[in-house]
Amino acid sequence: MLYTDNVNRLIFWVLIPLVLFSFISFRIIEWQIFKDGGRKEIAQQHLENLRNLKDINCLILGGSNSFFSLSAEHMSRNDEFNCYNLSLINEGYSDESYFAYVKSMPIKQIEIAHVFYSTAYLLADDKVFAERLKNNANKIGISGDSSFRLFGGSLALRLKNFLEGKPFSPSYLLYPNPNERGDFNFELYDGCDPERINNSWSLTTKQDELKNWIKSNLLRIKNLFPNAEVYLVLPSKLANSLNKANLANLSNYLQAQANDQSFRYIEQSLFSNTDELCFGFQHANQIGRKKRTTELLDLIHSE
Repeated sequence: MLYTDNVNRLIFWVLIPLVLFSFISFRIIEWQIFKDGGRKEIAQQHLENLRNLKDINCLILGGSNSFFSLSAEHMSRNDEFNCYNLSLINEGYSDESYFAYVKSMPIKQIEIAHVFYSTAYLLADDKVFAERLKNNANKIGISGDSSFRLFGGSLALRLKNFLEGKPFSPSYLLYPNPNERGDFNFELYDGCDPERINNSWSLTTKQDELKNWIKSNLLRIKNLFPNAEVYLVLPSKLANSLNKANLANLSNYLQAQANDQSFRYIEQSLFSNTDELCFGFQHANQIGRKKRTTELLDLIHSE
């Protein structure tokens, strides 16, 4: 009986506190190291690039779709454009943080003549768009919601990765730093996986809120770059027959707004298959990026 009591005391006063302490310590270390996936470092790289790049007259703005799928380097081969791709993953998480970040860059704003705003939130479903509006209300910063969480990624999954020879924890940098033009650096990335693509995407039913949101962001861009011709670009996406009618209605609305509000609207064509995609129904790989950027230039010059 005495032996059992001693074992129980050992478990209660030593073993359980030790396990709890180890678990909480692990979560704190994980939070400190991996909390933003390297997004701040990528944002800092944009700053360093722009300090060294002169006479910019063209910007690509947006989130991951324009980061992966448009190339400022390719566009700058055209004599009319000297472009930089200032897209941020998740479009800076909130509009206020993203456009404050854009404003803070060492760019001569009055010398910007062309802005291409390619936002995947035009293609967002209800959940994703509601999250954007929530982030706007909470003024989430460009590294995302980095608040501490006691329950994060599974420790069992990390141990499984370790036993399989995979990294114990996700890489600090989810994506490589952009190249000197701000483009996604596919040469340093091996994470493209067409099998991850879910083509059952749908548009948000909150169309009134979406229309107000895009009006507000276009106004922000016009205020930041008063001499620029602003292009609102509806991104290329994998063909999906489920959304043809809703997509056509949205496109017609945006074209009508373009005529009223003095911006140019461009709808890019569909991706024909997953061979042109990295992951996600609107994230191009190198092949898709070249195709989409070439098409964008052709559409600009055909108008």
